[in-house]
Amino acid sequence: MRAKFRLALLLTACSPAALAQFQLFQVSGSSTQPVGAIFGFGTLSTGTSASASFSLQNAGSAPATLTSLTLAGSGFTLSAPALPATIAPQGTFAFSVSFQAASAGSYSATLQGGGVSVLFTAIAAPTLTYQVITAAGTQPLGASVDFGTVTLGSSTVLRFVILNQTAQALTVPAIAVSGADFSLSGTSPSGILLQPVGSVNFAVAFAPSQAGVRGGSLTIGGTVYALTGTGQAPPLPKATLSVTLPQALSAQQGSIAVTFDSAAPVAASGTVSMSFAAAAGIPSGLPADPSIAFASGGQMANFTVGAGQSTASFGGQATAGFATGTTAGTLTFTLTFGGVVTRQTVIVGPAAVGLTAVSGTRQSSTIAVQATGFDNTRSAGELTFTFYDSSGNVILPGAIMADATANFATYFQSSTVGGVFALTAVFPVTGTAAQVSAFVMTIANSAGSTASARVSF
Repeated sequence: MRAKFRLALLLTACSPAALAQFQLFQVSGSSTQPVGAIFGFGTLSTGTSASASFSLQNAGSAPATLTSLTLAGSGFTLSAPALPATIAPQGTFAFSVSFQAASAGSYSATLQGGGVSVLFTAIAAPTLTYQVITAAGTQPLGASVDFGTVTLGSSTVLRFVILNQTAQALTVPAIAVSGADFSLSGTSPSGILLQPVGSVNFAVAFAPSQAGVRGGSLTIGGTVYALTGTGQAPPLPKATLSVTLPQALSAQQGSIAVTFDSAAPVAASGTVSMSFAAAAGIPSGLPADPSIAFASGGQMANFTVGAGQSTASFGGQATAGFATGTTAGTLTFTLTFGGVVTRQTVIVGPAAVGLTAVSGTRQSSTIAVQATGFDNTRSAGELTFTFYDSSGNVILPGAIMADATANFATYFQSSTVGGVFALTAVFPVTGTAAQVSAFVMTIANSAGSTASARVSF
């Protein structure tokens, strides 16, 4: 029997796989340019580095997957995100390539990925070696050199060493120093042909013109090294505050002066401030006494001292005047100079009322007594008036007393002139007022009593 077979053939249509169309571009800021089959880093000195940024662009109309990106070759380094990565149409994949070589020679590496193959090239040229000699010893010259802290008016010098550690003679490149406080010290070795294992030195000086961090730069060939240093003001002399006050009383005028134990090396400035604390027993919450102040106004006096001087100047004057005001308490003078603070105190004790003027006015049926003065305790209260006739006899009923404690207390609670006051007392006269020819006024506070002189009409 003969077997029979039937062949069934099933055919299906298949689309060809999409091919990625990647193109390589170099990226520089916001601009890009296509990269050909070879990309050169040029010639670099050994030990220096260079880098460039790139992007692979999907030039197709469909998404494409970048599965690998490799760079094979000595001296070159690839920095790129992890793969695989799907790149949208016209989308890009960014990465960078850097080059650095420790020894002279020609270098190359091949970049492959996404159907792109590019040869990277670079030449590492023999170069001189640079060192700096610091307090810590000889060190390789880095990107920045710190000269440390130097007092104004002085300078410091650092020495730099140039060595030829290659097998061929090399020319010392141009050397330049910039920055107002930095300069080459001595001659420059620029242009010298340095033989293998040879060396040469040069020096840079730092002389700060101002206090604080100062900056400059050292340029050797095409490489720039930052120079820094700190200027420090020289130590200032010790300042002494002198307070001159004839009497430690209210309503006095005094002065302050500042002297130094040696001449100032540089011009400087300082301040003297004054503060006040009322004596115990004076009611709290009273308005401040504005008459406790410097003659120039306020509680602060600024002074200057010039280089070579040993006496301070307060706006061109050797002293600054002040007033003790009309309140008992403690005056504190604070001297601030060169970061040093010293204090000196003056105690103005409680005192009996000070009468500055007493007068009287006689009318046909009244007599008015006017008085001005100050009470540095704010406790005035008891008043006594004694009147005399033309023969000097006391007119009856004799001493007339009045308790004005409440009146004074109310006045001082709102007064903005310290302990200063003015009062008027009016007395009706029975009989002929012309017979009253004189009077004496007495006022008392917590510190004592004060009587006026006999005041005549």
